[in-house]
Amino acid sequence: MTESTIAPIDYLTSRRSQKLVVAPAPTGEQLAQILQTAMCAPDHAAMRVWRFAVVTQQYIAALTNLAIDATRRSGREITPEKEQNMRKWLGDVPMLLGLAYKVSHDNDKVPEIEQTLSMGAAVMNIQNAAHMLGFASYWSTGLGTYTDEVPEALGFDALDYRFVGFLALGTPKMKLPVAQRPDPMTMTHFWDGKV
Repeated sequence: MTESTIAPIDYLTSRRSQKLVVAPAPTGEQLAQILQTAMCAPDHAAMRVWRFAVVTQQYIAALTNLAIDATRRSGREITPEKEQNMRKWLGDVPMLLGLAYKVSHDNDKVPEIEQTLSMGAAVMNIQNAAHMLGFASYWSTGLGTYTDEVPEALGFDALDYRFVGFLALGTPKMKLPVAQRPDPMTMTHFWDGKV
């Protein structure tokens, strides 16, 4: 099956997370297309909570240093082996997308869980769009996600934003086998109307 004849549903069912990505990253035009799909996520009350920080390859090493130092300062351990593996992985990654959502603290209509779900849906749209354009992505909550320093360095202060990690975006380094997925009907039941 050629790329032009793949049905949209087949793109969705063939997407898988792929940590090992290399250059090229999406072009500016492709990134704009990819991010546009995030704007189509479910969005109760049209709050548009989604926020993104693009980290291009030239700044990834600096971000890696910040994340490792901030994580250690926060009291979490990073072993030398984990640090080495992180640096090796990120040395190939051509683009990171920082992911956050703006919290509406005083909105009684839309609880924060719905804002969180909207952000998750936006990220899933991004991953699917990247896949449809021939790229791969990997959602990581490492890299100092749970520190204050890293999100704040990217412009997301802890008072107004929830930072939910990074997407590594790029060209797949290798072709992965088709992922083995469970049968969704084993996780589904039909309600019989009884209360």
